[in-house]
Amino acid sequence: MKILIINGSLKKTTESNTYKICELLNLKFKSFGADSNITTLNELDFVRGTDKHDDDLQPVLNEMLKSDGIVFATPIWWGMHSSYIQSLVERMDYIDTWGTDNKFRPFYNKVFGVAVSGGGDGFQNIHGNLFSFANNFGFTIPPRCNLESTAQENVEQDEDTLKQVEQLCTNMYVYGSMVKAGNPTKFGFHEDK
Repeated sequence: MKILIINGSLKKTTESNTYKICELLNLKFKSFGADSNITTLNELDFVRGTDKHDDDLQPVLNEMLKSDGIVFATPIWWGMHSSYIQSLVERMDYIDTWGTDNKFRPFYNKVFGVAVSGGGDGFQNIHGNLFSFANNFGFTIPPRCNLESTAQENVEQDEDTLKQVEQLCTNMYVYGSMVKAGNPTKFGFHEDK
């Protein structure tokens, strides 16, 4: 199983709790035998907008199409997900348009999870927005594939965060295996009414 973890932190990886959570997720997925990788959006040079562009983000979008599971990781930023995650969502618009035009949803055979780090309100708002987006794109959202880490120091040792990493990775891996075996890309209803 191929898992892509997308780090939407606004900070450098060495200073980012969100990145530390990405590393924990990556290690746990690898312990299950998954081919898991982290992509950090703030290290890429890409155009913001809804059109397809030949830039640093295009290979990430291509990897998303090849992956079996995708995790969006973001800090809480003024009660919302980061601007990097929003830019990624907006750039995915051309894939949705292509899916509508071709009556085919390329994300039907993929599971989706969200990891949020921060110490303030906004967890449920972020999960709700990103899960709604993922559902409309055709992702399968397994139960309990949301992580809410309030740890501000030593994230990698925070008991609650570690428990949620275990939960998210286990459910994504188990449900991802079932989705892959069921092949909804082939058998799912793709056409809009």
